[in-house]
Amino acid sequence: MTTLATAKATVGRVARPLKVLVPLIQNKLQQAEAASLEYYRQVGDLLLEAREQLTSGSWGSWLKKHFELSAMTAWRYMRLAERAEHNGAVMKEPTLERAIGVQPRNDRRYVGSMRPIRDFTARVPAERLSQERRTMEDEIRLHRELALQLIDIGYKALATRLHPDRGGSKDAMTRLNRVRDELKAVAETRRFL
Repeated sequence: MTTLATAKATVGRVARPLKVLVPLIQNKLQQAEAASLEYYRQVGDLLLEAREQLTSGSWGSWLKKHFELSAMTAWRYMRLAERAEHNGAVMKEPTLERAIGVQPRNDRRYVGSMRPIRDFTARVPAERLSQERRTMEDEIRLHRELALQLIDIGYKALATRLHPDRGGSKDAMTRLNRVRDELKAVAETRRFL
């Protein structure tokens, strides 16, 4: 971990709490929209500092909660800050993409590599898949209803023979009721497909 935040922490500087960092980052983002790469680098420094304080896996949700900033854009700002820390010449580049060493998206190689994905997704019959899913859900619901009806029919047939008023016993009816309740619980949760 050779990030700026780690380096600052090892010098003995206490990291600012997240409550303080959120408005600072928001302010720098507003300034960055109308300014140069230096503001993006400053945003990257602050984001690196914030990321060091978050638990593993919480970075994306924290970022989404506090900023209108994609994870990729945040990564680019942080990469700019890291590269500027190691190589001051980065700040002389005219664009953020060139400063962090990322090919712009309109590059022919990128566009060409996306063509198979676009072609495949265009052929996916989204409406048919949606209809199939509804059909499958209807089928599952039908199976559950039928299972519950069969359980009720079997229960009534056995209850006429096991009920104490019909020559059965109280224990036999208790067991029958317990089995019926267990079978209904299974029928209501099972997918049947």
